[in-house]
Amino acid sequence: MAELEAGQSAYARVRLEGDAVLTRGDRFILRSYSPSVTIGGGRILDPTPGRSPIRTAAGAARFRRLDGADRDAALAFIEDRGLAGATFPELARRLGVPATRAREIAAELSASKAVVPVGDRAVAAPLVAAARDRLVAAVREHHRTMPLSEGLPREEARERVTGSAPATVFAHIVSALVDERRLAGRDRLALPGQTPTLTSEETDAQAALERIFREAGLAPPDLAAAAVGASVAPAVADRICGLLLRRAVLVKLDTLLFHSDTLAQLKREVVASKGEVGAPGVDVAGFKARYGITRKYAIPLLEWLDRERVTRRVGNARVIL
Repeated sequence: MAELEAGQSAYARVRLEGDAVLTRGDRFILRSYSPSVTIGGGRILDPTPGRSPIRTAAGAARFRRLDGADRDAALAFIEDRGLAGATFPELARRLGVPATRAREIAAELSASKAVVPVGDRAVAAPLVAAARDRLVAAVREHHRTMPLSEGLPREEARERVTGSAPATVFAHIVSALVDERRLAGRDRLALPGQTPTLTSEETDAQAALERIFREAGLAPPDLAAAAVGASVAPAVADRICGLLLRRAVLVKLDTLLFHSDTLAQLKREVVASKGEVGAPGVDVAGFKARYGITRKYAIPLLEWLDRERVTRRVGNARVIL
């Protein structure tokens, strides 16, 4: 490192031995311990610098921005925070200005399209634009590799695109893309107009599996047995059943798969039985006998009726609501 002669100045990063109350614009003096000799002095540009390299062209350019107007320094601080951006209170503390001034600066940067306001924070616009493009690309790749899927799960997309950034930032990105018709969906994100694409083999498999589960009624087979019955490869059966579950054609209760039509019919029959003489409620034994099923099927079905508010458990029996 080059030594400064008396009267010269340079940008530098100073690490203190202990905490100090400092903010941008504060003046400081450096003295040696013993003897107490003044070494030099300066002005704070960034009270909480990161660990990025400073002996580079980018490092020098950043120093110059921090040494400029409040607006230039604010944008540098916001960019430092990546997709997390900087809240207005954080910006005020780091700039050494009142909160009202920090909001004014953020508003100026927003008006010039340098930052994107997201709730109580500002995020660098180029980073938001890049994240938007990454999200659309991720959804497009998901469709390419998983043609039966109805879209990329929202939480998976958030982790891949914005990582640990606040959820509000990801929500803002998704909302903007939906408004622009570049994306669609909520829990699963998809390209507009994109629907699962089935091959002829998968179309036949879907029809066969749906028929097997519908005909099985309240005692459906497990997926492996259903695949054998439909003469469908296990991997294909797994993909198709995933699609049918997402479309609510099949409903998973515990580890069992029931056709939605079967469950709808069961609900109607139980509600109708409320008016039957001598049928004040439903118990496990009576339910098993009425529908000719074992406890393996009866318990998940009765618990489902509870969740659907068709019945309510009272002791060992259930009251029809």
